[in-house]
Order: sequence, then structure tokens, then C-alpha cells
Amino acid sequence: MSASSGDGTSSARPRGGRLFVKYVIWLIGLVSLVLVANGMLEVWFSYEEAKQTLVRIQQEKAESAARRIVEFVDEIEHQIGWTTNAQWARGSADQRRFDYLRLLRQVPAITELEQLDGDGREQLKVSRLAMDVAGSGIDYSEEPRFKEAVARKIWFSPVYFRKQSEPYMTIALAQAGGHPGVTVAEVNLKLIWDVVSAIKVGKAGYAYVVGQDGRLIAHPDISLVLRDTDLSALPQVAKALAAPDSMQDAAERVTIAPNYAGASVLTAHATIAPLHWLVFVELPASEALEPLYALLARSGALLGLGFLLAAIAGWLLARHMVIPIRRLQLGAERLGSGEFDYRIEVRTGDEIEELADCFNRMGAQLQESYATLESKVEARTRDLSEALDHQTATSDVLRAISSSPADAQPVFEAIAASAQRLCEGDFGVIFRYDGRLAHLVALHGIDVEEIAPLQAAFPSEPVGLLAEAIEQRTVVHAPDIMVDPRSRMRHTVAKAGGRAFVFVPMVRDGLAIGAILVMRRRPSAFTDVQINLLQTFADQAVIAIENARLLGELRQRTTELARSVDELTTLREVGQAVSSTLDLGTVLTTIVTRAVALSGADAGAIFRYRKSDRRFLLGTSWGYDEALTEQIRGVRIREDETMALARAVKARAPVQIPDLSAGPHLPLRDIIVAAGFRSVLIVPLVGAERVFGALAIQKKTLGEFPEDTVHLMQTFASQSALAIQNANLFREVEEQGRALAVASLHKSQFLANMSHELRTPLNAILGYAELLADGIYGDLPEKVLDVLARVQANGKHLLSLINDVLDFSKIEAGQLTLAIDDYSMAAIVTSVVASTESLARAKGLTLGTNIADGMPLGRGDERRLAQALLNLVGNAIKFTDEGTVELAATATGGNFEVAVRDTGPGIAVADQERIFEEFHQVDNTTTREKGGTGLGLAIAKRIAEMHGGRLTVESAPGLGSTFRLVVPVQAEEQKEAAQ
Repeated sequence: MSASSGDGTSSARPRGGRLFVKYVIWLIGLVSLVLVANGMLEVWFSYEEAKQTLVRIQQEKAESAARRIVEFVDEIEHQIGWTTNAQWARGSADQRRFDYLRLLRQVPAITELEQLDGDGREQLKVSRLAMDVAGSGIDYSEEPRFKEAVARKIWFSPVYFRKQSEPYMTIALAQAGGHPGVTVAEVNLKLIWDVVSAIKVGKAGYAYVVGQDGRLIAHPDISLVLRDTDLSALPQVAKALAAPDSMQDAAERVTIAPNYAGASVLTAHATIAPLHWLVFVELPASEALEPLYALLARSGALLGLGFLLAAIAGWLLARHMVIPIRRLQLGAERLGSGEFDYRIEVRTGDEIEELADCFNRMGAQLQESYATLESKVEARTRDLSEALDHQTATSDVLRAISSSPADAQPVFEAIAASAQRLCEGDFGVIFRYDGRLAHLVALHGIDVEEIAPLQAAFPSEPVGLLAEAIEQRTVVHAPDIMVDPRSRMRHTVAKAGGRAFVFVPMVRDGLAIGAILVMRRRPSAFTDVQINLLQTFADQAVIAIENARLLGELRQRTTELARSVDELTTLREVGQAVSSTLDLGTVLTTIVTRAVALSGADAGAIFRYRKSDRRFLLGTSWGYDEALTEQIRGVRIREDETMALARAVKARAPVQIPDLSAGPHLPLRDIIVAAGFRSVLIVPLVGAERVFGALAIQKKTLGEFPEDTVHLMQTFASQSALAIQNANLFREVEEQGRALAVASLHKSQFLANMSHELRTPLNAILGYAELLADGIYGDLPEKVLDVLARVQANGKHLLSLINDVLDFSKIEAGQLTLAIDDYSMAAIVTSVVASTESLARAKGLTLGTNIADGMPLGRGDERRLAQALLNLVGNAIKFTDEGTVELAATATGGNFEVAVRDTGPGIAVADQERIFEEFHQVDNTTTREKGGTGLGLAIAKRIAEMHGGRLTVESAPGLGSTFRLVVPVQAEEQKEAAQ
């Protein structure tokens, strides 16, 4: 037995030794062979793989850049897209222009937007770079922006350079609907610089975009774009333009080539498909291939180390693999046969031991899973069923909310039923809280005989747990009321059958507006899931309450708004009647008619009050028949014979009589009662200083008028008083206007006569002064000559002022007439320039002319037109301290147009109308630097109007002024202009 055992042992060891030696030799040989072959191949394949990785990365970066630019263009297309809606195109021109302006603000890249109608004609153009144009009608129907957009829905133009510097592109989108129009956008591609600059490629890499013709569209160095750089000569750009991406694989789209500066770069490109652009991503070749060189060095070092480790690893692996593998095999077989309690014992301290532990854990898990699988399936099924019930209940409540938005009661009933059922309660209750009392609004699960006593207990102030839930706005949970110290009525409640309670408050804006109660007759705790469900129900109840409140308020507001609209419409009509006519009868009739209609009365009238004899007179009425009207007009209505009218006028406040038959017998009252009227509202017509009368509206039913009707009638009464006051004022203004016209005529005649009387002696003074200055009476000292020069200058200035006053007085008095004859406008302009040239030269100003060739002969008063131009040029020279004064004369459209431009201080917009008034200057202070009467422009304007023309001014402070005189070539005297 012993020998046998020994033989068996000795025979087993050589087999184990041979297996060990065999594994060692085979592992060493195999690993050595693999390492040698792998070392050689690894160097090559690693190089190729790294290179392919670089190619792939570079291509991915190019494609990523292309995608970002496509996203940029797609975003612009999306922003433009909402303007292609058919409903938008039917909007008003102002709204479309506003939408275009808003689109320009939202998308900085868009510089110009055009709307073309279905015939290709321009309807609207909004631009950052030019003036906006509306309704130009320019025909673009044969251009690609219209034809291609209609045919393809969207069209992208080739890139073009505006001003040979900035790249632009046109995007045209067809609008929706039949016979569609087109929205055209001009896009500044300079903003793609932000997209390109954000693309990071290595340390020194960059990206740029070229168009179909190879011209640069976007580059981190924006100066290259602004110089309209052409990169079509670069090899990579020429190759990409010659062969599309569909004809090249990824490797062919990545190459090493020189860039625009001549440096060698690893370049890749991708096509931006919708635009047919190319985006290039370039990285310096030295930076791109640096990882490859490092990889080759590391691979060589690792290859040598691998030979050494192969021998050691072969010996160790063979030693540790044989026995643990056999144990793993045995353990796997036993686990596979169902022995889940078997455990594999391996203590190698490596992955094999971890594998054994994995087998052991798998066995334990299988053993545990098999034992608990059924219980887990049952629990999961129960949870799913409960969740489905909760979801169904929530859906039922939401359905109730949507089906009855104005009535929350169906929602309360649904919540009470679902809460009682899903929370396993014996009954459910919904309370509303108004800030003081709790109201019971819904019950479910309670017997019929228990409902009446419970309903009789509410409304009441909340107590106990309900009060706590409302005051604290928190969930109150009592699993057993008998042991809960918070309830002071535990015995009473338990006697009624309740043991377990949960109150969930309904909270809106931080205030409790009610609560949900679920009660059980047995002591037990409610689960968190059930309480969460009740909180969901509480939120839904708040929504239902809020919906009902908002709908009620909306209906009330709608009714009030409709009434307000009717009142405002009526007031607008009355206001229009007051402002559009001075016919007092028409205005008062409109007021009475609308007052009766809006107040719901049967008739109405306005009585005028005559204070001189304290009587009321019927002014106008509505709702009276002719006989009743004549009967009232035939009655002398004295103040002491109508108590209501007299009281309203005296108190200046409305007076109501709800029952006319109960009053004393008076003439007007008896007539009104006999006509069938039973109640009246009287509102006095109160002016600023007196009472004009009263507005009276009558009903054939008893009762007072509503307060808002009284207020409205007071408004009508104010309008009536205003109409009466306006009519009185108009009569006064008419009378005063006639008196002022007579006074103005006398004034003008006086000024004309006085100016003539002053001019005669003044001419004599100037004549004698000139004779003295010329030495007719002998030589005079220098000092005397200076004095005579000042006398002459001031005398001429005074004569000019007197002439202006005389001319203006003649115009005012209607005595100035035109001497109509043929004249040459060019000659007038030349004469005016010759007369004023010395004045301009004295101030150092340049006086120039620009007279159009071939101007026709005109017909008019040559002397008066020259006077008007002398006034304009004289003013320009007077108020211009430096620069130029220019006269430009043209003849267009049957009119002469003479423009006098200067580089003076300019005129504010507020003064541009007043400067044409007589005796008015921009500087009207006593310390003004420039002299004059302020009549020059007024006379020039009257002369232009007498010729049937006009005189206008265009000016701005600091930018000079342009006065434009326009008169007909063939003028006829306009008599009314001289008045």
C-alpha cells in the first residue's frame, strides 16, 4: 500500500514538473517571439496609428469648426424665418418695419432687411447703413434673390466684399402661403470672426474660412479679411476647391502644406455644405508631429525592457496559473450544478484570486436572489399598483378642475373621495377657511345619519388639530387621538368613532385657505406616501379655488369694462360734438340723446336758467312728444314754482325724486306726471362762475337712479355747461375780432403816413450831410468829417428801418401792390450779389453764386423780389462771422428756387417759425449784438406769398442756415397774401 502510494506520488511530480517546464519554455519562447515581432511592428504601426490619430483629430476639428459656422448661419436663418410667416406679411407697414428694426437689434450680423412681395417688388427696406425705404416698388423679380428663393425656399448668395474690404452674403427666404414674397437679409460675415477666433487648435493652430472662389471670409487675423485676401493659390485650398469632399476620404482632406506665410503646417478642411464654403484648420507641422517622435523613442525603450520582463513573467505565470486554474475549473463546475453554497479557496493574491472571489460573490448573490426573488416581485407589484392608483386619482382631480373652472365643488367632491379611498380612511372631509370661520364643503364615506349633525356644527371657528393645521400651515398627524397630548377633545372625538387623523392645510400665498381631513376609526399611522398624496390634493384644491376666484373676477371685470367702454364711447361722441361744432342746439341734443340712452331713462331735457328773471326755459329734449314739448315751452317755469330744479341749481348738486306723484302740485311737475313719468334725476349745469341750467332725465318707473349713473350724468352736465360757455365765448371772440381788425387797419394806415412824413426830412438831412462831406461848402476838419460819416451811416440805417416799417405798413393796410412785368432771375441774383459784396468783404466772408444755365424769363415784380433777396443776403452776412454765404438759383417745375446758404450759428427748431413774425429776432434781448427791426424776413415772406410762392428755412444750431425762396416763373399777384 505504501509502495503503491510512493509510486503514485513519484509519477505525479514529473507530470507536474513537465507541465511547469513546458509552460515556462512556451511562455518565454512565445513572449520573446511576440515581443520581437511586436516590437518591430509596434514601431511602424504606432507611427502610422499616431499619424492617423493626428489626421483624425485634425479632420474632426475642421468638421467641428464647420458645424459651428453652420450653426451660426442656421441661427441667422432661424431669426429671419419668423418674418416669412404669411400672417406677418399681412401686417401693417409700421409693424413690419418695427419687427425688422427689432431683428437688426437682435442679430448684429444682419445689416439690411428687404421685403419683396409676390411679384418681386420691394415693399420695405430697413438698413443700418442707409436710409429706410418703404414702398419703393423696385423690381427684383429676375434676380436670383427672388427667383431662387421662391424655387428653393432659401437662397445663399456667393460672398461679396462691400467697399472691397468687408465680406457680405445675401440670404433670401421665401415666405409661406400662395404667391409668396421673399425676405432678403444682407449679412456681414465679419462677425464670423468671433466664431473662428473661438476655435482653439493646439498651441499655435488656427482656423479660417474661404469662399467658393478662394477669397478669405474669416480669419483670427481680421486684417487679412479686411484686405480681401485671396488664398486660392495655396495648394491645400486649390486642391479642396478642385475636388469636393464626396470625392476625398478623410486622409486625403488632411495634408502637410505651406500656409499663407510660407510655414509648413498640418492642414485639414471641411465643407460648409449649405454655403459651399471651406473651413481650414491648420497646425504647425513641428507641433503636430512632436508626439510621434516621442512615441518612437518610448517604443524603442519599451521593446528592450519587454525582452527582460518576458522571461521573468513566463516563469511567474507558469508557477501561479496551473493550480489556481484547476480550482477555478472545479468551482465553476459545482456552481453550475446548483451548489450555490460552495466557495472556491484560492490565495494567489492576484487577478485569479479576484476571479475566485467574484465566483464566490456570484454564488452568494445567486443563493440570496433565489431565496428573496418572490418577495421582491410581490413588493414591486404592490408599489406599482399603489402608484397607478395615485396617478389615476390625481388625473381624476385634474379632469374635474378642467371641466368646471368656475365651480370648485366638483373638485372638492373628487378630492374627498380619492383621499378617503387611497389613504385607507373611513371618511374624508374638505374644509374652507375664510380667515375667521371654517366651512365644511365636501364629505365622503360618512353615513347619512351622521352628516346632518356634522354639517350643523359648521361654519365655526377652527379648534384642536384643525386650528393647529390652519394656524401653523403644516401637516398635523395623530396616529391615535387617545394618546396625542395636542387634542383637548380626544374623548369626545373617540366616542364619535375617530381614532387616527391627518390634517393637510391648503395654502395660498403663505395663508391657509382650508384643510383636508382623513380619519380612521382604528388607531394607525398614515404613511409618508399617503401624506404626500394628500399634499398634492391640497395643491390641486388651491388651484381649483384660485381658478374659480379668477374666473369670477374676470367676469365681473368684463362686465364693468363693457359698461366703461360704452360710457367712454358716449363721452367721446359728446366730446367730439362739443369740439367739432359751435352749434349749441346740435351739441345739447347729442348730450340729451346719449344721456337718456346710457342711463336707461325714458326721456330727458336740458333747461336753461335765466338769472335776470329767475326762470327756467326748455332748451332741448328727447323722448317728449311734440305736444308735451309745446306744453312745457308754453309754461312760465319760475324758480319758486319748481322745487327740484331750484334746489339743484342753488346747491349745485344732483337732486333725485324717486316718486314724483308724492310731491306738491306745481305746473312743471303736474305736466311731467300727467305724461306718465314717475321719477326724475336733475343735475345742474355748473360753469366756472355761474349756473347755466340743469339736465333732467325721467323714468316711467319709481325708484332712484344708480350712483354710477348720477356720476355719468354729472359728466354730461359738465359737457353741456362747457358747450354753452364755448358758444358764449365764441360770440365774444367774434365781436372782439371785428374790433381788432378795425384797430389794426387804423394802425397800419397811421404807420404808413408817419413813415412817409419821417422819410422826407431824413432824406434832406442825408443830402446835406453828403454835400458837407463832399466839400461843397468848403473844407472841413477831419474830426468833423468823421462825425458826418457817422451821421450818414446812422441816417441810412434809420432810413432803411423807416422803409421797412413803411413797406410792412403798406402790406398790413393792403396798399402794397406788385408791378408785374418780365424780369430775369439771374440778373436779380447778380445785382443782389453786387450790392452786398462790399459788406461780405468787410467781414472777411466769401460771397458766392451758383446760377443754373438756361433759366427762363420770369414775370413778376422785379424790384420787390430783389428787395426780398437783399433782406435774406443781408441777414446772412449780418449773422455770419466767418465762412461763406452762397446764392444758388434754379428753375424746376414752373418755379424759380433761390437758396441763400450761410455758415452762421444756425437757428434752433423752436425759433424757426417765430423768425418770420414781424418785429421778431432770435436774440430779442436789449443787449443783442446784431441790429435791425425784425421786419426783413416778415417782408420777404409777404413778398413771396404775394407772388404765389413761399419762403422756408432749414437750419440747426452750429450748422448754418438755408433760406429757400420759391416763386412761380409766371406769377400773378395774390391779393389775399397782402392782407
